[in-house]
Amino acid sequence: MWGVRSEWDRSPWYKGFQLDPPRDCTLSMRDNALHTVLRSKLAPGYSGKGIESLPESVDEQIAKFIRLIETKYLSTDTELRPVDIARKVQYLTLDVISTLAFGRTFGFLDKDGDLFDYIKTTEESLPLMQMIALLPWLVNVLQSRLFKAFLPSHTDVVGVGKVMGIAKEVVSERYGDSKITKPDMLGSFVAHGLSQRDAEAESLVQIVAGSDTTATTLRISLLLLTTSPRTYATLVSEIDTAISRGSISSPVTEAEARSLPYLQACIKECFRFWPPITGIMPRICPHEAVVCGVKVPGGTNVGWSARAVLRDKEVFGEDAEVFSPARWLERADSKEGNRDGETERLGRMERTVELVFGQGKWGCLGKPISLLEINKVLVELFRRFDFAILNPAHPMDTFNYGVSMQSGLFMKISRRTHIQNATE
Repeated sequence: MWGVRSEWDRSPWYKGFQLDPPRDCTLSMRDNALHTVLRSKLAPGYSGKGIESLPESVDEQIAKFIRLIETKYLSTDTELRPVDIARKVQYLTLDVISTLAFGRTFGFLDKDGDLFDYIKTTEESLPLMQMIALLPWLVNVLQSRLFKAFLPSHTDVVGVGKVMGIAKEVVSERYGDSKITKPDMLGSFVAHGLSQRDAEAESLVQIVAGSDTTATTLRISLLLLTTSPRTYATLVSEIDTAISRGSISSPVTEAEARSLPYLQACIKECFRFWPPITGIMPRICPHEAVVCGVKVPGGTNVGWSARAVLRDKEVFGEDAEVFSPARWLERADSKEGNRDGETERLGRMERTVELVFGQGKWGCLGKPISLLEINKVLVELFRRFDFAILNPAHPMDTFNYGVSMQSGLFMKISRRTHIQNATE
């Protein structure tokens, strides 16, 4: 269904993700040929080709995030400073993606607050977006004169409309006779022939799609790791050992982080255990086919359940309902003649978890940036701080309308004073 050469196309469900209707974007475009052309103009920018400052831009925002924690939210033996890390992490991801998308930073971390109520209005709009996805005919209703005034507009001073206005302003600077040329993602889009209108739409996609999903994975990583003492200790020990051997710099590079096998196991397990996107993402069956042993008539919409697939015991073992990064490590018995079977086991799990990013021609373009950010953030946090959940009985609030959102993840953060050269 999701293969590169698959004949299965997107269903009308995707119309719910027109961020500036009726204009399509990579999230909502259903025309196969047009989508392929659009991706070809966006892919170099998302891959980081020709954008030398991309990792440094991420490092700069992570450093600002760490300073925010150190100056306002570090607890000591005599003072408890609770922090809703769910919100702070989203401030970070919004500032990272705005820097990469626009070449300028929103400033959520500087304000330490929800600028122009963006997060609030985005969360409030998710139920409507999911409703439109399930009932695509609502798009035409909302675009009527009666309802259009209630949709986000680039003239708004709050919410998604405010971001639309920023996107329109920034993009306009890159086109025309007095255009500005910069070696950033938007500059790459322009250089590869993206039109001004499409650049406005895709810049908005970067913000809306790129910040929430990465923030969710970081939140869930912090939650699951801090509530799993043995896993937490193993990961911190791996980071400490790498520091003592001089194999991690400051700030850590993506290559250095990826060389830590237990960190990679933790990241994969967090994606598996709590996928950030759970929408059914249906495709249209082009003709009669057999899917998972079931005969499907042509024209049928077929979706997936992320949670069911990612907790399949046939793929992940009898303990699939348990958070266990160890499942991603090579088993000791594989060294005793069962290496081929172990390679197949790990490969099957890898291929299954990769589905959280989509596959083939419809796969997530932002995957490299998201993984870059997640790898860097987790190392930089755990090399410096100790984390503890303040309310284990109810650690956070969460809701899901195809996109998983969390808030109220209150933690105690303290400095790891016993670690030498952790930040040198």
